[in-house]
Amino acid sequence: MKPAGPDSLRRNRDFQILCVGQGLSMLGSAASALALPLLVLNSTGSPLRAGLVEAVWAGSLALASLPGGTIADRFDRRSVLLVCELGRVAASLVLAVAVQSGNTALPLLLGVGAVLGFLTAPSVAAGLAALTRIVPENQLGTALTVNRVRGQAAYLLGPVLGGWLFTLSPGYPFWLDAASFAVAAASVYAVRTPLSAATASERESGWVERTGAGLRFVWRDSVLRRVSLIAAGQNFVLDGTYLTVVVVSSRQGSAGLSMGAIAAASAMGALAGILLMPCVSEVLRPTHVLFVSGAVCAGLVAAMALGSSAALLAVLMGGCSMAISLSSSLTTVTRMLRTPDHLQGRVHSAVGLLLMAAPPLGSTLTGLFLEHLPAPAVFMTLGILLVPLALITPRLDAPAPRAAPDPPAPDPAVPRPPTPRSPDGPCPH
Repeated sequence: MKPAGPDSLRRNRDFQILCVGQGLSMLGSAASALALPLLVLNSTGSPLRAGLVEAVWAGSLALASLPGGTIADRFDRRSVLLVCELGRVAASLVLAVAVQSGNTALPLLLGVGAVLGFLTAPSVAAGLAALTRIVPENQLGTALTVNRVRGQAAYLLGPVLGGWLFTLSPGYPFWLDAASFAVAAASVYAVRTPLSAATASERESGWVERTGAGLRFVWRDSVLRRVSLIAAGQNFVLDGTYLTVVVVSSRQGSAGLSMGAIAAASAMGALAGILLMPCVSEVLRPTHVLFVSGAVCAGLVAAMALGSSAALLAVLMGGCSMAISLSSSLTTVTRMLRTPDHLQGRVHSAVGLLLMAAPPLGSTLTGLFLEHLPAPAVFMTLGILLVPLALITPRLDAPAPRAAPDPPAPDPAVPRPPTPRSPDGPCPH
């Protein structure tokens, strides 16, 4: 079966509505994510308190990951998305009103951050799971490319918009965030495709059993287990690499300017990788994409030991981000194709928890290395750690089998090709 092109995806009403709504939601979140630490610093002058607020948000998101996936698979995903978006509207409105009135007490900021984190986990899980109901399997690669481009655009524009709004009034970025969540809720309400996938046996099983199903499924599937461990290992190394770059820039006395250029290069590299993925998949088989991207990133990280100029580090970080972006796009499609519909939320959440747990460990270990080793030696060590991750790349060229049937049967209004396939579709023009 010939893969559907981007034109057919543009005619997919539900995908387009959900894509626009979630894109605006991500834009608002990126704007408020920049404004929040600025707000804490302006009101308290304490970097520790700013870090504490960020840690509470990230920690609540991590804690909610596994139960969030269970919620996304247990209940109607449209209802989950609506409740989460409306809850985030309420939390953002509380924060916006408080900031506008001059109330920036730390307990309030911590409480709102925790609520937003706990609501984000099931929303992300339900959104990814809903994509497999809205988009046919032979269009998943293109759909994920569109979603990732949307996300990178939001992360590029959101901080600029948030910084500008913050200079006008500290409460404006949070008003924008609340409005963006409201638009996202409206887009979910407008989706017509049935999104529920829970079966009677799923509803009757215990909460602990349902929550652990995603972890068990990933561990038992050798391909998913290996690609997930590879991605977690790469996150571990890349977070350490970023910390090393920050330390090198700081020691040169130009951390702000240097890190701005390096961050911009990294974001542009990630965006380039997303856009190149359909074309690269025409030239390389999926297994080769994973291997080459991992090997290239290993070489680029090790090459950072050759010099410490901001220009060189920016180029190397941009190339590494592009390589990892290519492999990330492919592993996400692989995970979606190999997972039964009724387990989509829990599998995405299980992998997400694994990916979130790796970066703090990487930065902690790298910080210890930097206390005793010169930066070039640390870069070389991190590059070497990426080599075995590339060498254990699993074979992805065969069609991905589903480990279990997908109850209930897909809605007749949503066409689904009979055999899943790797995202080797034509390069869109």
